[in-house]
Amino acid sequence: MRITHLEASNWRNFKNINFDIAERLFIVGPNAAGKSNLLDVFRFMSDIASRGGGLATALERRGGLKKVRSLYARNNARGRLILDIQLQDGGGSWRYRLEVKGEQGGKNRPIVDRELVERNGEVLLNRPDEHDKADPELLTQTHLEQIAANHDFRPIAEYFARVQYFHLVPQMIRYPQAGGASPRVFGSSMIADMNATPVRTRQAWFRRIERALQSAVPGFETLRLEVDKAGQPHLIAGYRNWRRNPSEQNETDFSDGTLRLIGLLWTIISSPANGGVLLLEEPELSLNAAVVQKLASLLAMAQRGTSMQVILSTHSPELLDDEGIRPEEVLVLQVTSDATVANQLSEIAEVEAQISADLPLSEVVAELINPGDLTGLIKAARR
Repeated sequence: MRITHLEASNWRNFKNINFDIAERLFIVGPNAAGKSNLLDVFRFMSDIASRGGGLATALERRGGLKKVRSLYARNNARGRLILDIQLQDGGGSWRYRLEVKGEQGGKNRPIVDRELVERNGEVLLNRPDEHDKADPELLTQTHLEQIAANHDFRPIAEYFARVQYFHLVPQMIRYPQAGGASPRVFGSSMIADMNATPVRTRQAWFRRIERALQSAVPGFETLRLEVDKAGQPHLIAGYRNWRRNPSEQNETDFSDGTLRLIGLLWTIISSPANGGVLLLEEPELSLNAAVVQKLASLLAMAQRGTSMQVILSTHSPELLDDEGIRPEEVLVLQVTSDATVANQLSEIAEVEAQISADLPLSEVVAELINPGDLTGLIKAARR
């Protein structure tokens, strides 16, 4: 199964968005255009469908409906937050549509205004129904989140629940006890997850990571996991030096780039072969430019033979210069006076000539997302 199309209204920075999604999607745009918020659509669906989640929980984690709903919502789509997602499963198709509004009467709880599920064009669910009219409290929950109610469309609930997100923060790995962020969101549970992986599997995956790091990190030789006397697992890396045995460091001594690369490789290698959506937020951070240029090829290799779908946001247009990336796989965010708009590069008329001339996609995209005159930025340093 994979997502093939997303349509949304009144989601954060966006008034309306409507685009196709292939096996991978590269999201580009200037600062504050909404790249992270667009990735969050899929995390939001995962939070609804996952065990212990649900609509109310997913919204609370984001500060409530008023924080998620766009500032442009008042005169758009009757103020409803709308997500409409199409999926493909073998030869069949699915559609899930959710419309959410604030409850009237001063409570302002998030209420399901509509929930629609279709399979191959056949309507399996269309709420509100007679049960909702008899008991309006039912509309505080989606059927997607309820095992007793989602039997006919559980495959899409399970698919949304498998969404993975990578935005590793090195300090969260070095000091996982610090801060209160969700452990799997920013990587603080990564070493514990490695330790919980069966030894033979972990060793096989570490050998693959070792080979990659030997190419990308000067002097790197070995990687292993070691548990200290307090029961705390640590990553131990060996580096070449003038001595016979390599010098060793643990994760507190690793560079940010090394930690992020280890985290990215672990995430890719440990992803299930039966697919799901892998969200990567700025995976190029702290990495050498030569490594960044290989990320698209790395992801393509990881996807080979699987149904894994990759949706990636980036601030590095050079990541797009891999010869295998097609213009329709690049989604360009542009800030306007009427919210952020999202268009696939192949659909932007003003760059058709540059694409036809086979200019590097990095150059084409840079022209579109350039913030413009930065004189004011330089003047800020004037004394």
